[in-house]
Amino acid sequence: MKTLILCDFDGTISVEDMGYVLLTRFSSGDWEAIDRQFCAGNIGSKEAYLQIAEILRGDEPAIRQFISQHSKIDPSFSAFYHACRQSGIDIKIASDGFDFYIRTILEIHHLSEIPFFANQGHFLHGKTMALTFPFTNEECGRCGTCKKKLLQLHRKEYDSILFVGNGFSDRCAAQEADFVFAKDSLYPYCVEQDIPCHFFHDFDEILRDLRKQVHGVIFDLDGTLLEAYEAIHLGLQEAFQFFGKALFPLNEVKQYLKVDLEATLAPFFSREEMAEAIPIIRNRYEEVYLDKTHFLGGAREILESLYHRGITLAVASNKFGRFSRGALGHLGVAGYFKSILGAGDVPRNKPYPDMIQAALKEMDLPPEEVIFVGDSLEDIQAGKLAG
Repeated sequence: MKTLILCDFDGTISVEDMGYVLLTRFSSGDWEAIDRQFCAGNIGSKEAYLQIAEILRGDEPAIRQFISQHSKIDPSFSAFYHACRQSGIDIKIASDGFDFYIRTILEIHHLSEIPFFANQGHFLHGKTMALTFPFTNEECGRCGTCKKKLLQLHRKEYDSILFVGNGFSDRCAAQEADFVFAKDSLYPYCVEQDIPCHFFHDFDEILRDLRKQVHGVIFDLDGTLLEAYEAIHLGLQEAFQFFGKALFPLNEVKQYLKVDLEATLAPFFSREEMAEAIPIIRNRYEEVYLDKTHFLGGAREILESLYHRGITLAVASNKFGRFSRGALGHLGVAGYFKSILGAGDVPRNKPYPDMIQAALKEMDLPPEEVIFVGDSLEDIQAGKLAG
């Protein structure tokens, strides 16, 4: 399969946004007012650059020397690039910055062979610069370089295109890519738009992701594979009624659920009340949970597919362990799992890594060959702590 990684430059490969660095040093007017217009979405980058060109002052030797002094790139990018090339993965740069500083920085770091697409700056007499935009999208015209258009132009040549970026000009390309590695403002945007992505700090993290050989998957349960809100609500209702307290409606259960039952009850019950409430909830839950628990859409099919492909499966859930095993047994899939662990099976629940570490031991797999799938920040934290 032929793969391309299309990569942003400023703030992604280059540690600093060289465009901003140059403006700070060489602008002769209020470039920040122009930038505010751009950040507010009132103008696109192409219009912003054209306005900035009128106030940019600096001769070519001084600007190039300044670039050389601020040419720091991600320390792991060079190794990442060479590792990808050895694996047959192509790397190309798509930037809404300018060719003259990208070319200079790549030369300094002995990376001149990397193809790049960027706006063009032409030094003129009198310390001025003319700008051209060979990769703009005339239909839209907002960005100087349309990364979405560049990605689309490469579709015929590649089976898979991954995108790496960090900012506003990367959003359209992220929507078109097969997968995105994102940081800074691009990451929350991808999450909000349901764009498949991983967060990264540096290119070493991306390389580890690309090299990962997945032989096992550990799943959280409620909200990830299963939906049991009605059963949970009925259990809570029993305890709230016992103490004469008003319970939130069923359609609000999800927003009140915390990392475990104790944390869920803490805003409503004293410690003494909680000691009585928890057995009441669990007893009622046990009466109803088998009939009130079902798969989330597509979950059964995912489990069947992974199991028949030979992927080792496990569950690590803060649901009480015997309820986790009971629900999966009732749904006819318990046999798919090498390990099913829940609250009470290990000393500490998630976000501590104990449960995942115990599952890994039963799966007989190292953490670098396993993915943990969940639906909460606690799940992310537990996965990271377990490696």
